[in-house]
Amino acid sequence: MFNLIKMDLYRMFHSVSTWVILLLTVGVAVFCIAATNIDIELMAEDPQYAEEMLDETEEEEAAASQELQLGISAESDPHWIYGDIDAGDLLSIEIKSGIVTLLVVIFAAIFANAAQKNGYIKNVAGQLPDRGMLVLSQLAAMAVQILLMILIFAAVVVASGMIFWGDRVSFGSVSDILRLLGIQYLLNMGFAALILFLTILTKSSAFSMTAGIFMILRVLTPVYSIINRAVGQISSSWKFDINSYVLEGNINMAGIDASAEILIRAVVVGAVFLILSTVFAMLILKKRDVR
Repeated sequence: MFNLIKMDLYRMFHSVSTWVILLLTVGVAVFCIAATNIDIELMAEDPQYAEEMLDETEEEEAAASQELQLGISAESDPHWIYGDIDAGDLLSIEIKSGIVTLLVVIFAAIFANAAQKNGYIKNVAGQLPDRGMLVLSQLAAMAVQILLMILIFAAVVVASGMIFWGDRVSFGSVSDILRLLGIQYLLNMGFAALILFLTILTKSSAFSMTAGIFMILRVLTPVYSIINRAVGQISSSWKFDINSYVLEGNINMAGIDASAEILIRAVVVGAVFLILSTVFAMLILKKRDVR
């Protein structure tokens, strides 16, 4: 198993796509902070816009859960116009937008599909007593890449924030930031495992990547709304919200100031998706003829 992981790590770090994704992570982090700075400047110039943003922020905080809006968005805190900008809050808003997860989806689909296209699985599978180990080794390599992506994104976001806003960037609780990054890491690993499963199932990176992007862009929100209404009609006493049980919903809700209930649920959802996707991927690879 250790040798398998070493081979997948070697394959990953010698892949051009790996380094392109890491460079994109840096670029996206800088872009996010630049966009946030523009948003802050717009609020400073237009008090009415700032007031609208403040009202939206208060409504979101008052709601225990909310329907996800289409697309990727990160709403700046109006208090940042003149006040301090907490690094943890800044990281929380940017990561919750799903922009990092979008890169994770693209990387996972490309990496998983490359193993099938270049003959790697075919060459190695015959030498293994259990082909399911190939899934675990690929996930182990993905775990390293996703950890690098999240750490690089966080570091560049904070560094860019300090360049734009100087000493206005403050640091609150380091433990809260680490908790945020840890939970988001688990959720993103769940996403990577799901994409790996879909890629193995369909033998297509295009399908798995498209499915993942649709989830991140919240294209499935209308479908979720229909499910919520259907469940509500069956049992009006049960306040069911499917957003609380899908990966993209928990990525959006598991911020630095989220309640313990939301954070615990995010950990459970991330772990369930990670475990089930891994198990199903292993079962498919075991039963399928490798060609």
